[in-house]
Amino acid sequence: MTYTIGIDAGGTKTTGLVIDSDKNILFEIETGFGNPNVNFNEALHNVWEAASACLNSDFGNDCKAIVAGVAGIEAEGNRERFEQFFSNKTKIPAIFVNDAVLAYHALLDDQNGILTIAGTGSISYGRNGEKEGYSGGWGHILGDFGSAYDIAIQVFRQITKEADEGLPYSVLSQALMNKLGINSADGLKGFIYSSPKGEIASITSFVFSEAQKGNEDAKRFFRVAGVQLANQTFSLFKKLDLSLPLKIGIKGSLLEKNPYVKEEFESTLQKLVGSVEFISNDATPAIGANSVAELYKKGA
Repeated sequence: MTYTIGIDAGGTKTTGLVIDSDKNILFEIETGFGNPNVNFNEALHNVWEAASACLNSDFGNDCKAIVAGVAGIEAEGNRERFEQFFSNKTKIPAIFVNDAVLAYHALLDDQNGILTIAGTGSISYGRNGEKEGYSGGWGHILGDFGSAYDIAIQVFRQITKEADEGLPYSVLSQALMNKLGINSADGLKGFIYSSPKGEIASITSFVFSEAQKGNEDAKRFFRVAGVQLANQTFSLFKKLDLSLPLKIGIKGSLLEKNPYVKEEFESTLQKLVGSVEFISNDATPAIGANSVAELYKKGA
């Protein structure tokens, strides 16, 4: 029997799997972030560490392909550098796609539709026959709207806006500053400009806890994110000229575990599109490796 190595490399962590033809997980490993736009060398090291662990597992000798879904792989030169590094390390063919492509196939296989991911970053990927496309996914600097990173930045910007306009700090702003151990907006600079992307994005968990306590300001940030993600998905729906009912796969903590984002996302999309079927499961995106590998065999 032959197996496939599936790797899901995102902005926070990298998951590596060895899977059989029925998507059974035979081996699993987790390493650090895999987005090369955060730090190329560290991301490459983390992705290879996951692949290497799979190759060195009890099933490694029977693995015939590596399929890695890497956030930010499309940025100029990233895919080529990853391919060159892996070709120097192993003779097993390595396929590199955007992490959204891998997650899409984990949920939708070869069906037409759209997958929207909202975790540390955000992106929508869709297929209509042989036509495929993206919306969003521009990275945290250009705008991963609706993502955990973007929500955290919007909350921080509210604090700076209150400071600039001489307004009293909101309850949410004061609570966040207390958590960070700072007394004024001036103290934000030290945290923002010295912290990695993932640490900034993790602030969204604190905002969520405040929302659950009833803070309407915190809830508002999440609802805005839900609308942004719905508009992003709708843009791709129009671009790909998809038919109804529209199949929408969802992945990422904000769409799977945050009720404020999820409810706003779903209700807004239903208003914009009409007939929508939402699809989700707990499977790691790396499970989509078999489906991606088959597409590449067909020349997709």
